Amino acid sequence: MSHPENQAALDSSAGSTEPYPYKDEEREDILRMIPDDGKTIGSIGCGFATTEAALVRQGREVHGVDVNEAAIACAKQRITSARVIAPDERRVFEDESLDGLILADVIEHLPAAWEALTIYSRAVRPGGWVVISVPNMRSFNAIYRLFVQGDWPENPTGIFDATHLQNMTKRRLERWCKNADLTIDQWYDRYEIHRRRGRWLKAIDAATFRLFHDFMSFQIEGRWRKNSRPLDRGM
Repeated sequence: MSHPENQAALDSSAGSTEPYPYKDEEREDILRMIPDDGKTIGSIGCGFATTEAALVRQGREVHGVDVNEAAIACAKQRITSARVIAPDERRVFEDESLDGLILADVIEHLPAAWEALTIYSRAVRPGGWVVISVPNMRSFNAIYRLFVQGDWPENPTGIFDATHLQNMTKRRLERWCKNADLTIDQWYDRYEIHRRRGRWLKAIDAATFRLFHDFMSFQIEGRWRKNSRPLDRGM
């Protein structure tokens, strides 16, 4: 459920000339990727922690961080702990202190995001999991805008979010995760945020034997496992 007062708090946050439109909504697409194992969970870019609060109700510990003070003020009331971090802060949790980590539409906003992911993943214990969601820049929507309309707009949210610094593809994310010592556990389909359009895309994807699956997907979503080898302290 969305709370207008929370959005108002963000809009009036100090030092924000163009406040980012955080949403106070529970994301089912993220919750479906959370496995049964793992009691201590971290969330980077937790926002209002609406989704993370569902895990707390399951009896888990969830520790969230975000750059927005107004969002964290709300998150503190919903999850085990929440704190504000600097935009360039990378070591936000102690090494191997987490059973799981949530990165829900976060890394595409970061400079040198591949390095950030490697540092973030160190917080997860060997055998633990990392859930990642990023926009798919190879979707038909993005291709149409770029190659047919010849434009790449600056929108407040979505694939063309003006704050995106990284162009994400499945192959690029796979490479980053491999370098971060992560192995894919399961991919998840997300065709569209609009359910009717998503059903059509899912049907077309099935009818074409998933040959064009990478172009049908609105987002790239998956769960990875931290490899069970000794932690590399050299970096």
